[in-house]
Amino acid sequence: MLHSLLQEICEPQTWLESRVYLLLQHHGIDSPEQIDLHLLCETYGIEIHRICGRSRTHAHPFSPGRYVIAVDERLDLATQRVKIAHELGHLLLHEGIQPQSSEWMIDWQESQANHFAEHLLLPIYMMSPLLVDCSRYNAPAVLAQRFQVPMPLARARFERILSRMYAKGFPVYG
Repeated sequence: MLHSLLQEICEPQTWLESRVYLLLQHHGIDSPEQIDLHLLCETYGIEIHRICGRSRTHAHPFSPGRYVIAVDERLDLATQRVKIAHELGHLLLHEGIQPQSSEWMIDWQESQANHFAEHLLLPIYMMSPLLVDCSRYNAPAVLAQRFQVPMPLARARFERILSRMYAKGFPVYG
């Protein structure tokens, strides 16, 4: 029963989640070890540069129509992965640079890029097989290690799985 419940909650529940899963499928990515952000960015003509400063995306200085993701090299590798995935989300989801955007639009785009990064780095359908024989206490650490993400992100995604299970009537809280 738990296995079928996990399969059911792995189904995408938002437009963004379904689009990210299609992106992963399109690139033949079906395990945590295959989520190679450098290769994925290279596929879209996006260069990744390490800088000493705030992570960001900008137009490529020499190649029109191409972009650069600049990631702060002072961050640990797991956090760099999150920053790269976030910036990739901006490039794939949003139209160019929008300096005239209102504050609510910027907030919405930031939120959308954050969700894109979460779905890309920790797809729930890849998480569920790892959790079948894992305790609730150990699950976030297992996810953080396997998906190479910071513990707070792994914890938040695991909570999303618990919320989905709870919504299906499975007693996970209490």
